[in-house]
Amino acid sequence: MLSKFFLAKGIIPVIINNALEVPSHIRKEKYDVILMDIAMPKFSGIDVIKKLETDNILQNQNIFIFSGALNYHDEIRGLLKKEGIRGFLKKPIELDEILKVITKDSDVQKTNPSKTA
Repeated sequence: MLSKFFLAKGIIPVIINNALEVPSHIRKEKYDVILMDIAMPKFSGIDVIKKLETDNILQNQNIFIFSGALNYHDEIRGLLKKEGIRGFLKKPIELDEILKVITKDSDVQKTNPSKTA
């Protein structure tokens, strides 16, 4: 759904369905914005962020944490203090609100094809 929405707005998304692959993709490619779901099987968004931090590439990112799970409240608060984490989007959220938040302080432009992971 997000992919179709972004495409309709002129933003070219990159979808990575296997969280274990996310750190290597981020090492190889610079993304304008990354929407990181926290609750993923096997390797959570928190695990991805920790790996990016260990690899010294977290601070160069533009990551928005994306979650509807309440059990991560304390961990999310801690993550929001890290350089490279730009904000938290609580699900459910309107698609237009996501676009507004991620384009506000980033290089994503609706008329310029950009990469959003």
